[in-house]
Parts: sequence; structure tokens; C-alpha cells
Amino acid sequence: MKILLLKPPWFLKKGVYSILNRIKFTPLNLGIIASLSPGHDITVIDGDWDEIPYGQYFDLVGITVATFTSQTAYEIADRFRKTGSKIIFGGPHASLLPGECLEYADSVVVGEAENVWQEVLQDAMDNSLKRIYRGTVADMYNVPCPRRDLLREQSWFACVQATRGCPNTCAYCYLPQVPWSAYRKRDIDSVYNEIKNLRQSIIFFVDDNLFADEDYAIKLFERLAPLKKKWSIQAPTNIARNSRLLDIMAESGCFYVQMGFQTVNPGSLEWASIKQNKVEEYREIVGKLHARNISVTGFFIFGFDTDSPALFEHTLKAITKMRVDYAHIYILTLYPGTPIYDRFSREGRLLKDKDRSHYGWANAMFMPKQMSPEELEKGVCRLNRRLYRHFARRLPRLLLRHCPVLLKNPRMMLSLVNGMLSH
Repeated sequence: MKILLLKPPWFLKKGVYSILNRIKFTPLNLGIIASLSPGHDITVIDGDWDEIPYGQYFDLVGITVATFTSQTAYEIADRFRKTGSKIIFGGPHASLLPGECLEYADSVVVGEAENVWQEVLQDAMDNSLKRIYRGTVADMYNVPCPRRDLLREQSWFACVQATRGCPNTCAYCYLPQVPWSAYRKRDIDSVYNEIKNLRQSIIFFVDDNLFADEDYAIKLFERLAPLKKKWSIQAPTNIARNSRLLDIMAESGCFYVQMGFQTVNPGSLEWASIKQNKVEEYREIVGKLHARNISVTGFFIFGFDTDSPALFEHTLKAITKMRVDYAHIYILTLYPGTPIYDRFSREGRLLKDKDRSHYGWANAMFMPKQMSPEELEKGVCRLNRRLYRHFARRLPRLLLRHCPVLLKNPRMMLSLVNGMLSH
């Protein structure tokens, strides 16, 4: 069969991901599905970088769908269905709202696709696709490496996944509600061999929480250290309580972490069940990472029921004192199909005029408790402008910290500067 595997565009206008428009995060999930499709003619398309081949015919079109890309995914599916292609959806949105997705697709994969994909392919060839395929949780030891030749990975860095899932139960996160939330690990030798064979010297781990098993993380980083590659990762705040872990991160090439501080309001941490964070530790956490020459981007969310307008000014002062190297500011976004979304719906707090393009963490799509939606959006915009000036002044220090790496990777330096000065 001729098969198209597609990720709709993420870089929505004014969306939080637009600052990444020079950074190509390759869709590893589609590359893995491609690896599981031997004997078929596979095309992988990343909607942010590749032109969607509407003029071609495909027997099967597989689309990975997130809530904020769902409207675009439905439009893409409609165009290919008109040419006779069979459409199958997967991804978070398909698992959270399979019934809705079936209005636009022939089939939906609920959960991970690895253990059902061969059945999907056979049914497609037999013209007997089922409406829903329920994938069991994949054994990470059996998940193949992605077909990187199909991903056109010409970026200055490569994406790698060592683990899946996360044991945390933060109220705003969709992970606890999808079938693949259980934490699982790949064989360390397999991860090592994949990274060893990559041409890129910069690696970004796309794991939700690689550090859920700190002993595994330490052993993995010890194994990777001889490769002399540099790497970045998203990490929880509690890694700073393990000095050995921080040491081996630095020794094995970690130079940047993206960390979910989420809020400087202790009441909001409690409201959102962010049990791993302690506000009084934030500055010390950043200091421990800086002491090991690891830079830190902090993630912060506004819109919790415990957030008042005064939190914007308080957060600005806190971020300045924390000395993070950059900060991403988000507006709380509720995923349809999750308990928190259902709760806000019962309370009549969802804004009916907000379509799915407003579900990308940059817009208020509900009525906050202590301010209006407009106050929430304007407060975030003002905070971003003030933080822009703060981080612009600190940019030379950040560049100096990573001067040897940046001189070897000028495209990384261009992407870093562009991203930090894009507001």
C-alpha cells in the first residue's frame, strides 16, 4: 500500500509553539510507525516543515492528532477522503475523544499503536478496517528505532526517546487519562546505539519524565558519557535533590534543561496537584544546575483558580530572583476528555466562542475564578513583554556559558537567539 503518515502544523499564529519556528522537533511516533510498516511505500510529512501532498493518492492516511491541531486534522482528512483514501487517527486527542474523531476518520487508534499496527495494515489491505483499534501498552524493549531516513532529519539536533509515561498526576495534564501514562524504559544499550549512530552531536530527549526512575537515568547517562555528545531534556524540579544525578547529567553532556516550575503560588501547586514542586526550593534548584554549567528554561502556567491578578507581578520578581535563563509562560488549557475539562464544563466556565485553535496554551478558553479571560490574556502578554527585556539583557551571559558548543553549532546559536528574541 501507499501510506501517508502526517503530523498537522503545530506553529499556530500567536501560539506558544511559534517561538520554536527554527527548531525542528521530528515526529518520532510517525517514524516508529514507519519502521513497523515494511513492504509498504511510506511517506512521512511534518506539517510545520513539509508541504502536504494533496495532489497524490494514498491508500491509507494516518494522522496524529492533538486537541489544538484537531480542527486542522479534520480538514486535512476531509481533503484526502475525497480522493478515496482511508483515514486513521491516532495521538492524544484520538484517545481522549475517539467518538468525535470517528466523525472525520474511518478508524481511530486508542492508545499506543505499536501492538495493533500490523492488524491495521492487514485490515486496510482487506478493505475491512475496524472503527476502533485499542492498542495495549507497548513494551519499550520491543519498540523499534524510527525510520529517520523518512523524517528528513536535517536539523542541527536529533530527537530521541528513552522512556514513556510519567507517574505524576498534575490536574492539568492529559497523560493520566490516556492509556500510555504508565512509566516504561527502553533498554539502555538500545538507546546508546541509537544515539551513537546519529550524525548530530546535539540530542534532545522528548521523554515526558525520563527521571521517574533516577537509577535508570544515572545508568543511562553514564553509558552515554563516552560519546561526548551534548544534550537537552525536560526535567522535574525534584532532580535537584540528587547530587549524583546532577553530576552525571553534566559529565555526560547535559547543557540545558526545560523545567516545569509551573507557578510561584503555593496555593496553585496544591490546587493543581503538582506535588513534586516546592516554591521555596526554586532558586536553589537553578543555582545547582548553573553550578554545573547547565542552563534552565522555566515553564509557568497562569489561570489556576487560586491565581489573582497580583500573581503576574509576583511571578516577575520571583523569576528574576530565580535567575532562570529563560521562561515560557502558558495559560492553563483544559483538554476535552479529561476530568478537569468536565468539571469546568459542569460549572459553566468554558467559553463557547473558543474553537480548538485556542487550545494551544496561549489563550483563555475558560472563565477564571479571580479575573476575567481578558485580564488573564493581557496579564500574560504584559508579563512576557517585561520578561523579554529581562532575558535580552541576560542573553550575552547565556551565550558565553555555552560558547564552545555554540561555536561548533552556529545553527543552534541562531535558533537560540531567534527564539529568545522573538516576542
